[in-house]
Amino acid sequence: MLLDQKNRELLESCWKSKQSIFLSGGKLAITFQTYITAVTNEHVVIENRVKPRFIRQFSKSEQFTLQAQMVRYQTDAIYSDGESIIFPLKENSLIEETRQAERFSFSADERVITEILNPFDNETRLSKPVMDMSATGLSLRTNFDSKLFSPDILLPNIKVLIDGELYIQSCGRVVYSRKLLDLNGSLKTQVGIKFETPST
Repeated sequence: MLLDQKNRELLESCWKSKQSIFLSGGKLAITFQTYITAVTNEHVVIENRVKPRFIRQFSKSEQFTLQAQMVRYQTDAIYSDGESIIFPLKENSLIEETRQAERFSFSADERVITEILNPFDNETRLSKPVMDMSATGLSLRTNFDSKLFSPDILLPNIKVLIDGELYIQSCGRVVYSRKLLDLNGSLKTQVGIKFETPST
């Protein structure tokens, strides 16, 4: 497959800006946050952040998915050069593009957090770090699973604060919750939320 210009630019942008991407395999319910280290027309080279205890189950997968920004690519086999993971790009690699708005990623030291009012008691406020955000939604990182973050749960009061200052306030709905091995090698849960009203 000759990678088209748009996808080549997207992948190279992630590579050169050291923006994290997400790698998963169908046989393991964990997504690995990692980096692209090179891009060609035929494949993407990915830093191997799959811990040894997960390698056997991960490698048994029949499908592998790479998510870069809001674009997802898929392949039925990946390879290794002894150090990095080689993710081939084929004719049918692009399986989904959900680019509704430009998405921005944040590192842990950028102090972007979301405060969520627990809809089950309307009293408890939870504060979680924001991983990335666009005009249509955000994803957050949490240390534990919770019924609050089950898919389709409506969160009526969401605030996003940057350096302690209110950036937006909205309501939203949980669209996914997945296990994530983050860049520090810690097992977390990543939760995707779609805003249901225009952010203010």
